Amino acid sequence: MPHGTALVVRFSSLGDVLLAAHLPAFLRRVDPGRRVLFATKERYAQILRGHPDVARFYLLADGTLDPAAPAPFGVIGSLGDLKSSLRREGIEEAFDLHQTPRSAALLRGLERVHVVAPTKHGIRRRLMVYAKWLRPKPVPPLLDTYRSISGLQSEAPIRPWLREALTDPERARARDRLGPDAEQVAFLGVGARWATKRWPLERFLALGALLERDAGLSPRFAVDPSEPAATELRALLPVERHGAILMGSFRDAAAAASFARVIVSNDSATLHLGPALGVPTVGIFGSTVPAFGFASLSSRDAVVEVALPCRPCGVHGRNRCPLGHHRCMRKIAPEAVLESVRGVLARSVVAA
Repeated sequence: MPHGTALVVRFSSLGDVLLAAHLPAFLRRVDPGRRVLFATKERYAQILRGHPDVARFYLLADGTLDPAAPAPFGVIGSLGDLKSSLRREGIEEAFDLHQTPRSAALLRGLERVHVVAPTKHGIRRRLMVYAKWLRPKPVPPLLDTYRSISGLQSEAPIRPWLREALTDPERARARDRLGPDAEQVAFLGVGARWATKRWPLERFLALGALLERDAGLSPRFAVDPSEPAATELRALLPVERHGAILMGSFRDAAAAASFARVIVSNDSATLHLGPALGVPTVGIFGSTVPAFGFASLSSRDAVVEVALPCRPCGVHGRNRCPLGHHRCMRKIAPEAVLESVRGVLARSVVAA
């Protein structure tokens, strides 16, 4: 039986929006004719532009969209503007993935809409941090939850929606930027918003050398231009290697990562590019843990972490290690990450 128009709501943050963007594909896998709308903040418009399973975007205005940049098809405005426009869409089902007063206010303006609000497990994650002796169970992987509320089994394949959203000119520019070894790139996401989620930059550089020497890969170090690591990278790498630094918009980064053999990243939005692009990932986890449910845990992905009684020390990350040693990251050796990369590449060959 065909389903009616659906609305997916996730206003922030970038990594959460990237994960939420898989839900339209899951919904349309169950019903290919289903019309899906997506509500988020204006600042995420560019990374979502061209999504093959979203009919229209509803963007909460925040003044961040470049007027000269191509805009996704949809509506930009205040919460009231969005509510007014959504009332005319004939929405039958809304998926509130954010579950904040703002998302609730948006949905209250819609009549006769069935609201699906999956369990967010916030209390369980906090118990993992502040009541470790209770040994709370791991949170189910978020993409499994999204499959479940769509009516799919946990093993249902993931559509690489972002790879399909990128235009041919965008990927051509990325290929030119990567150079002749574009097909052998290891995309290294060296940044993260929180200091305790960052593997030391020197370790990333050492990993890059190992990947080049022992795995035949060409490392590229991706970082947001506003992060401290951008300046540090330029200081640590010789001038002739500055071409290996990728700085630009997140969509530019995604276009470059679409050519990668593997993505290696801290627990940040960059890690979530993997499933969105169909690229294997290796996640490096320090103050947070895969048991929070945000890690990519498919058979072709891997995580690297060390067991310490102080982990996790925060649900989102911290500006500094509470104990002052940051062993959760400093004890991870580049060689251990290299072995994980070899493993995911071997499994990718078998899967292909």
